[in-house]
Amino acid sequence: MPRGYAIRRWTAAATVMAAVLGVSMAGQVAAPPEAEAFATYYWFSSGHGEHEKVTRAALACPEDQPSDGTCFEPDSMDVLAGYRTYLGGVGAPDSWASGGELDNADAHCDNADYIRSEDNGGNAYVRTRAQASEQLVACLTHLRGRFQGAAREAGEVFDDDGELSGYESRARCADYGPPGERARAKCRFVDLFGRALHGVQDFYSHSNWVDSHDSGKPTSVSNPPGMHRSEVFPLMNFRLPVSSPSDVPEQLATGCYPSDECQNRIRHDEELNKDVAQIDPATGEVTRDGTSARGQISDNQERAVRWAISDTRRQWAEMRAEIRERYGAEKGATIICAMTHDTPVGNWWWTTGDCEE
Repeated sequence: MPRGYAIRRWTAAATVMAAVLGVSMAGQVAAPPEAEAFATYYWFSSGHGEHEKVTRAALACPEDQPSDGTCFEPDSMDVLAGYRTYLGGVGAPDSWASGGELDNADAHCDNADYIRSEDNGGNAYVRTRAQASEQLVACLTHLRGRFQGAAREAGEVFDDDGELSGYESRARCADYGPPGERARAKCRFVDLFGRALHGVQDFYSHSNWVDSHDSGKPTSVSNPPGMHRSEVFPLMNFRLPVSSPSDVPEQLATGCYPSDECQNRIRHDEELNKDVAQIDPATGEVTRDGTSARGQISDNQERAVRWAISDTRRQWAEMRAEIRERYGAEKGATIICAMTHDTPVGNWWWTTGDCEE
């Protein structure tokens, strides 16, 4: 959705509006984005905070239900998913400020575009399968680094005596800064893990993995074949070594971004994105609202959201397994508790937090 995730250029109008509204430059005011996928921004964008809502639908605890480690309580979910005026970890790659990764194709799984000649009227594509596969592997490598970095930072929630630290485990995080350099260990965790989730979610909007092409037209660069797979993308297992380019399916493609630099290629926003949908943050149900042409084909928009939610849940399950393997069952359980609970350590000396013995 206009890279709801991608706000490349500020306009004078946006700058003036920011001044009129009194919005800090650390906030979410931005010019209309050039290209979109699941969006982070709400203002000056046709998006509806899709990244936030996918993350909430996947991982937020039901209202008034304490976490059992599989879901995030409200404050902890806020710093991971963000909200209307706060990017959170999952929105961090779309920031135009410090730590943003708007122009980094690896952070969004862009530019792995390819189509076979037999799917393109017998015409050879301007890039090879190997080039596209290498670009996708670069994305997988980048996201694996974010995932593994998050697991490393999660282990820093203890003080020098080995006790769970109230400061390091508090869900009070700034909305800016280089990747993994927030003040608290929990904030560094949600920043890096959120960045990994962002790229995972983008994959389902940016690629043809779960979607369908327009069956009423021949496949081509403007109507690339859809793979219509009903499973999470298996190469996005960040606990395993990064896959080889030869493991990438032959028909897999993601869009070229930005479109004005993608002549004769499968473009990010025109050909493949499934974007700009109203997503219920509790159920994950989709109401189409100005979604892209690709999203309007069959049930493409719903499938992109559904599998982004499914893979977000898979990634948190894999993260829990990674934490237990790194730190042991007992310490790992404490870390997982601290990441998901809003009061892991008591606020006063006479109170006990949810994650303290």
